Amino acid sequence: MTQPDNRWYPVAQSSDLALRHVFHGQLLGVELALWRDDAQQVNAWENRCPHRSVRFTLGVNLGSRLRCQYHGWQYQGGDGRCTLIPASSQSTPPASVCARTFAVSEAHGMIWVNLQPQQAQALPAPAFPPLALHLRSLPFRAALDDVRQALAGYAQLDPDCQLDSVHLQQTDNQLQLSWRSGEQPCQVQFWLQPASAERTIVHSSTLAGHPGIDPLRWHNRILNVLRQRLENQAGLIATRRPPDSLRIAPATTARRPAQTLEVEVLQHWTTASEIVALKLALPADGGFSFEAGAHIDVHTPGGLVRQYSLVNAPDEREHLVIGVKLEAQSRGGSRSLHHDLKAGERLRISAPKNNFRLVPGTAGILIAGGIGITPLLAMGAALQAADRPYELHYFVRSESHVAFPERLHQLRHNCIHTGLDPQQTRERLRIVLQQANAGTHLYVCGPKALIDLVSTLASEAGWSDSQVHFELFANTVSHDQDQPFRVRLQHSGEEFTVPAGVSLADSLKARGITLDTSCEQGVCGTCRTAVVYGEPEHRDVYLTREERQGNRCLMPCVSRSKSELLVLDL
Repeated sequence: MTQPDNRWYPVAQSSDLALRHVFHGQLLGVELALWRDDAQQVNAWENRCPHRSVRFTLGVNLGSRLRCQYHGWQYQGGDGRCTLIPASSQSTPPASVCARTFAVSEAHGMIWVNLQPQQAQALPAPAFPPLALHLRSLPFRAALDDVRQALAGYAQLDPDCQLDSVHLQQTDNQLQLSWRSGEQPCQVQFWLQPASAERTIVHSSTLAGHPGIDPLRWHNRILNVLRQRLENQAGLIATRRPPDSLRIAPATTARRPAQTLEVEVLQHWTTASEIVALKLALPADGGFSFEAGAHIDVHTPGGLVRQYSLVNAPDEREHLVIGVKLEAQSRGGSRSLHHDLKAGERLRISAPKNNFRLVPGTAGILIAGGIGITPLLAMGAALQAADRPYELHYFVRSESHVAFPERLHQLRHNCIHTGLDPQQTRERLRIVLQQANAGTHLYVCGPKALIDLVSTLASEAGWSDSQVHFELFANTVSHDQDQPFRVRLQHSGEEFTVPAGVSLADSLKARGITLDTSCEQGVCGTCRTAVVYGEPEHRDVYLTREERQGNRCLMPCVSRSKSELLVLDL
């Protein structure tokens, strides 16, 4: 996409820049780190530390400076100059070491960015000043022109709209619509943020008063319907079989064909402190088949894709149940499911996936920490229904943090451990593992610290690796031993070097290669890419052992290459 000169675009709502937070944005293909300092000044920087190109959004907002998470370099607000290099703390960093800054302005409840340097022309007055009630910002997987054209028909989605009274005004990236809904005048305004060539974020506002309806919910529903129609027309939601020209062999396509389904949220309730539960309807003609331990990808209202385990018992197949913990550092995934979703609205989900299955015919010890209880509730119900021996041990901070208590009480062999300190937790686990019967399998889900502790204790107690199973939805990757490697794209022949400290996914995106990413930790499988030649250095926790040994695919968000050259099916 060609960058216009001195063009201002909205990139966030003012409320997105919370205290000591770094907000991830994108404009015209450029990733942005947006942050407010303690003096309430807003900064818009390229989301790359000048040292090793690690994202600033992974770092820490110190109030007047940003600290990179990788090597701790710090950059001051305003001009972005580096003020501290921990490895050379006694010397002043060179003046040339600066974050790349952009012109930024805050007005009308929005954050505006111009991709010119700070001396860009001042923000002009908007053609249509925002109305009183801001709606949630919504990403569309479509180009700006297509989104603008679709929004022009927004009023027609109102069943009570009087079409003869619709009035449309628009500029390059702003639209204003006025119409009547019965006797009620309606007005809505849109500001379009071209995140990339194929992704547009819609910011909007409307009139505060609307008798008989909740305007936020009413407009959000119409926006969701409009987005679904537009993306379906573009073929972005429907499942597709990749063309033969992109397929090397059945096991090495760049993406697994992803079955998706639009489902209605039947219930949305709080099941524990910081945890909400969602009950999702499945169609009457059947939805998905799955086993205990499965999870689904959820396309959140915030535009991100997140993974959540299914809680369902064996006899629950007319709906799906998941639990969502509100993450303190949420980038819009869990937060949007907590705050922007209500019963009656719709979500797009994937078919269930399962890398955490029960071993048939065996007894089980189930150990959960926090939100890790969700897959183990399904496993406990499955073992109980099959009349197999099992124990479920659930470690939580307090009674208020116990999720799905009604389901726990239906399991005959559960033990809830609350408020234990680390030493008490270790001792309790040691006793559980030492007293287990031979042939029992161990299943663990929860924080990585709990999984590491259980794995260590199981090894000390003589458990074999084949008896210990765990599931992670987070992955810590070290870049200390990174080495550069060359990449060739099979279809174009383009070749480039991926430097140490820079992910393969980021290198691809920097060259305009479309690549969907979500977790950026090698957990979700969204960026799975086929390998034609070379030996990947797998750092993910998604691929099976067989897939890793086959070396025919990798997760570019975290994985690298052991061989000097890696050829990708891109």
